[in-house]
Amino acid sequence: MLSLAGWTVSLECEDAALEASLVRAFPAFRTEAPARARIRVLRPAAPVSASSGRALPEPRPVPGGGLRVEGEDYVADIAPEGRSATVTGEGRFPVDTVLKVMLAGELARRGGLLVHGVAVEHEGRAALWTGHSGAGKSTLGGLWAGAGGTVLTDELVAVWPEAEGWRAAGTPWNVGVPREASLRVVGLLGWDAASRWEPVGAGEVARVLLLNALLPESSAAGRRHLLGAASRLLGSVETARLVFARDVSAAQVVRAGLGTE
Repeated sequence: MLSLAGWTVSLECEDAALEASLVRAFPAFRTEAPARARIRVLRPAAPVSASSGRALPEPRPVPGGGLRVEGEDYVADIAPEGRSATVTGEGRFPVDTVLKVMLAGELARRGGLLVHGVAVEHEGRAALWTGHSGAGKSTLGGLWAGAGGTVLTDELVAVWPEAEGWRAAGTPWNVGVPREASLRVVGLLGWDAASRWEPVGAGEVARVLLLNALLPESSAAGRRHLLGAASRLLGSVETARLVFARDVSAAQVVRAGLGTE
């Protein structure tokens, strides 16, 4: 059983070795809380070779409701309510893929998003930084951790609104901890010889954020959700650009930016 951003899911695998591998992969996110969702993982009828292409596919609506997620070596069907799925395939990648799609769907039902980025926490307040590959997300996470800070995650950030404001939570992919914080800043990253925090317009952040948010489903409804959630998020938090050097000054600037109310 796993707990991701307050969403609990049970994994049931025909392959005992795969189940053991998943348990080892996500130890900090294991929970004894009741499951709100279920994923069954079945072996394919015949052995298949793992695909060399490992991009996250778009979840496509199917007749009668529900979603299908399909790669060269696996197929997964997610029930219309988004709380159960059957995966036929081998290895961890199909399970990881369906977990991400179902988590994005769960966050969409809350009005939230699952975003490629790095989220760091300081005294209960979090900043989410997103950008293209190579923008510096993992580097910033490493600098923040090296300075003694908490990295919620440096790959996929769960964000959603509550009555008192937006929340950000870590996920188990790459670097991540089962912890959440009040989301105060969403922004972009840049490189320079000196670190600094710059105000930037919400529209500029939105263009990058939308490119890095996972679609809950590949449909007009899914795209409308993405636009609406991003608009509400960026209207509720500070938007900024962190221009940083590869040294301790990056953490100092972030700490100062998150240290003010």
